[in-house]
Amino acid sequence: MSPKIVPVFCVLCAVSGFQVVGALSSKRSARPAAEERHAESITSKRTSIAAPTTEAGVSSSIQLQEVAPKGTSLRELSADCELTGSPAQSRLALMEAISKLSPGDLEAMLAREAGSTDFYRSSRFDFQFAARRLSEIAPEKAAALWLSAKSSHFGVDALLLPWAKKDPQAFASWSTGLPADAQRAMAGTLSQLVAENPERLTGIAAQLAGSPAGAIGARGAISGMISKAAKGTDPADALAYAQALPAGPMRAAALAEMARWPGLDIGAHPEVAEALASITLADARRYVPLLTGSANKLPEGGVRDAAYSAQFAAAAKKDPQAAAKKVDALTGTADYPAAVRGFVEATAAKDPAAAADWALSISTPGPQRSAALEKAAAEYFRLKPADARKWVQQARLTPAEYTMLTGQSR
Repeated sequence: MSPKIVPVFCVLCAVSGFQVVGALSSKRSARPAAEERHAESITSKRTSIAAPTTEAGVSSSIQLQEVAPKGTSLRELSADCELTGSPAQSRLALMEAISKLSPGDLEAMLAREAGSTDFYRSSRFDFQFAARRLSEIAPEKAAALWLSAKSSHFGVDALLLPWAKKDPQAFASWSTGLPADAQRAMAGTLSQLVAENPERLTGIAAQLAGSPAGAIGARGAISGMISKAAKGTDPADALAYAQALPAGPMRAAALAEMARWPGLDIGAHPEVAEALASITLADARRYVPLLTGSANKLPEGGVRDAAYSAQFAAAAKKDPQAAAKKVDALTGTADYPAAVRGFVEATAAKDPAAAADWALSISTPGPQRSAALEKAAAEYFRLKPADARKWVQQARLTPAEYTMLTGQSR
C-alpha cells in the first residue's frame, strides 16, 4: 500500500467505527415504551404492597391502604401479599390487609370463596383468618354465610367459633332458631367451644336442652375433661358436672361419655350404665369396644346385646372351642342370642355349616337370629353354594326368614 494512502484509510476506519457505536447506542436506548411501562407497573405493585419504611427502617403505619380495591377477591389479595418478601412477611401483610376490610367487603370476599367448588378451599389460612375476622366484627353476617356454606365446605366453623366464644348466650339463642339439620351441623362448633372450657356449657345448657346440638355439646364437654385426665383420676367432678346438666338427652349423653373415663368401673356407676342403655344404639356403638368386659353390668337392651356380640366375636377369633363352651353356658338366658350372633360373625367364614346350625339354635325370632342367619347363609353360599341350597330347603326357617335368605317365597 502506498504511504500516501495509509492516512486516508485510517480516517475511513475511524469514521466507520463511530457510526457502528452510535447505531448500537441508539438501538439500546430505543427499548419499547410498553416494556418500560410493564417494568414500572411491577415495581409500583411491589412498592404499594410491601410495607413502606421510614429512613430509620421502621415500618410505616399507613401501609396496605390500597391493597384491596373494590372487587378484589380473597385469592387475589392473598396472591398480592405473597409479593411482600418472606412467607412470614407475606402472612403478616395478608392479616393486616384483611383487618382493614369493612364487614361488607369481607363478607363479599368470603361469599365468593364459599361459592367455590373446592370443598377444602375454606381450610386455607386466608379463608380461616378472614372468617374469624368477620365473626368477630359482624357475627350475624358470618352466621348467615355459614348457613349457606356449611354443607359444601370443610372448615367453615371458623365463621361461628369466635362469636360463640365471645357471646355464648347470643350464639345459643341464634342456634335454637335454626332448622334441626342446621342445629346438628353447628354441634361441632359447640363441641369445640366446650371442650376447651366445659364451664361455657353451664350458662347455656338450659337454652340448648331441646336442641340436637345440646347432647353433642354435652358429650364434647366430658370428652374435653377426659383428654386431660390420667388413669386413676377421680371422676367425681366430671360425674357431678354431667349430673347437673338438664335431664334428658344432654345429661344422658354426658353420662354415657363417662364410659370413656380412664379406668372407670361401669359396675360401680349405675348412672353411667343406665345412660348407655338410654341413648340410641347408633350413638352407643362408639362405646361398645370399651364395654365388652362389662356387658353383664349393663341393663338389658341394645347396648348390652351389642357388647355381648362384640365380646364373643373377639373370643371366637382367639379360641373358637373355648368361646363355644362359653356360649353354651348362656343357653336359656336373655344374653344367649347376642352371644351366638357374635360367635357366628367370627366363625362363619371358616365353618359356615356349623355357623348356620349355631344361628338356628337361637329359638327366639328377632334381630339377633336374623343377623346370625344372614351372616352364616351368605358365607355358606359363597363357599359351598350347592350345600347351602340344600341346607336352606331343609332348615327350620320361618317363611319370612326363607324369603330373607333366598329372595323367594317358600
